[in-house]
Amino acid sequence: MPEAEYATTSRLPVETIWAFVEDMDRWAPLVTGYQSHRKEGPRDSLWVLRGDVGVLSRAVTFRVRVTEWAGPERVAFALEGVNEPLSGEGAFRLERAGAAQAPPPAVAAPPRGLLARWLEPLVRWWLRAFRRRSRRGPDGEAGAGGAGATRLSFRLRIEPGGPMAPMLSALIAPALRPAAEDLAEKILAHLEAQHGVR
Repeated sequence: MPEAEYATTSRLPVETIWAFVEDMDRWAPLVTGYQSHRKEGPRDSLWVLRGDVGVLSRAVTFRVRVTEWAGPERVAFALEGVNEPLSGEGAFRLERAGAAQAPPPAVAAPPRGLLARWLEPLVRWWLRAFRRRSRRGPDGEAGAGGAGATRLSFRLRIEPGGPMAPMLSALIAPALRPAAEDLAEKILAHLEAQHGVR
């Protein structure tokens, strides 16, 4: 099952980032492939994303349920495909940089095949070239460290189902890490521009 995690650091305090992340209406349009979303309750929403994998391009509808709400440090969610046999889960985590941090749970990364090693750089290039991805400095980090700094991490796992699951896993896997990186960087770039952080 394809899984990815990305973490980056900003000079912004945890509370500033949490105030933005806790309302999905603020960051939803920053998700790669975003088409629309609709809240169906305090913890439930319906999302439509367009995925472009090679010559395949289709809109996928997901039911998303918040499974953990532990602000201002963590929000976790589960997702289920409505029009495609997909399921998964993910989480946003915020930590004060420099604080004693518990190590993240170990994630056994599946072996990367030749296709994944070849496609991931193409997905990254596509995100930068066509989505006008916002970079936050030479390494994507603005002021990594210092008092008040925050580490933002985003984790996502998607498990395709049905007879095409192995092929879909091979196509999804190289796109997950760049998509997680893209979302985290866009959130922080937006907030840093809004708050004048360089």
